[in-house]
Amino acid sequence: MAVTTGTTWDAVLSARPAPPEPGSAAISVRAAYQAALYERALLVDLRDQHANGEVPPDLAAAVLAPQELLGHLLNSTDPRPVILLSDDGQLAQETAEALAELELARVSYAVGGFLGWLRAGLPARN
Repeated sequence: MAVTTGTTWDAVLSARPAPPEPGSAAISVRAAYQAALYERALLVDLRDQHANGEVPPDLAAAVLAPQELLGHLLNSTDPRPVILLSDDGQLAQETAEALAELELARVSYAVGGFLGWLRAGLPARN
């Protein structure tokens, strides 16, 4: 635990996402945002349509179709874990669980998807 002087570093340090529970691939949209913001993970947007907005370009993020994801994971040299994002979180959850069974990469998903992202007030680009 870090000792601080009551400055804004308290807020920064407390904003770090907790690592997912062992065996659990689910993380909150806030934790996904923080991980992508500080480049601790690669956020992969699986959505076909971006009618609700897009993930801000300053995040460590990639937009891939679900059928491109496996090829990306197999060919990537990026050691960061991957966080999947879909519209409501359902596709991301199913994909993360299927990839966990294959044990190909460290993959988790943002609970609530991009709709949860917007409800949490996280930044989005229109």
